[in-house]
Amino acid sequence: MKNNPEFYILGEPIETEIGKCEFIKVKDFPDYFQELQFMSMSKEEIAYQYSKLNKKGEIDELIQRIKSCTSIYEVVTNIDELFELSQAYMKVFLRVFEEESISKITKENFDELRKLILTMNCQKEDKINPNPEIQRALERSRRVKQQESENLTFSDIVTSIVGFNGLTYENIKEMTVYQLYMTFYRIAQIKGYDTSTLFATVATEKINIESWSKHIEMFEEEKHTISHETFKRTTGKVVSE
Repeated sequence: MKNNPEFYILGEPIETEIGKCEFIKVKDFPDYFQELQFMSMSKEEIAYQYSKLNKKGEIDELIQRIKSCTSIYEVVTNIDELFELSQAYMKVFLRVFEEESISKITKENFDELRKLILTMNCQKEDKINPNPEIQRALERSRRVKQQESENLTFSDIVTSIVGFNGLTYENIKEMTVYQLYMTFYRIAQIKGYDTSTLFATVATEKINIESWSKHIEMFEEEKHTISHETFKRTTGKVVSE
C-alpha cells in the first residue's frame, strides 16, 4: 500500500524505499512500548532529560556532544553511551521491516522512516523549548492539566472499545495500535455528539454540536498553557501579580 495516511486504518503494510513497513499490533505493543517511547524522543528532549540528571556537572561532556549532533540520526549512531537508545531503534526496525531491509537505512532516509513508524503507531514527538526554565514551566502546566482531566490508561481505552461495540479482547489484540486509538477517539466523538444533541433539547442557550463523523486529528499540537486563575485554583497557591 502506498504511503497515504487516509488508508492507515486498514492496517496494511506501507510501501517505502527500503521495503514494506508493518504496523505493530496491539498484542505486540507491550513488547515495543518502551522502545517506541525512545524513538519518539527528539535530540533536544534527549539532551534535556540528561540535563535533569546532571546535578553535579558529571555528564556535561555527554550533553554537549548530544547538542552538537546535527540530527537524531547522529545521536543514535555516533554516541556509544546511548547504546540503549540505538538498541531500541534496532528492535523496532527489525519488527516493522524485513531483516534485509535494515541495511538500506541511511542518514538520508532515517528521519522519514522514523516519522512514518511513529505515526503508524500513534507516537508523538514532544516539542522541547530551548530555554530550560520555560520547559520546566511547560511541564508543570502539563501536570496541572492532567490533574484537571481524566488520565486515560491503555486498559481504559481497551475496555471502552470492548464495552461500546461488543468486540472481544481477542479481537482487540489483532488490531493495529493505530486502529485501536482511532477507534477509541471515534467512540468518544460519537458519545460527545449524543450528549450534545440530548443537552440541546433542554438547554436555553445555543449548543455547538460537532458531527459524530468529524475528522479526527490524531497529532494536533497540544497546548499546555493554562490561565492564571486555573493555576491558582489547582495548586492552591496565590501567585503575586
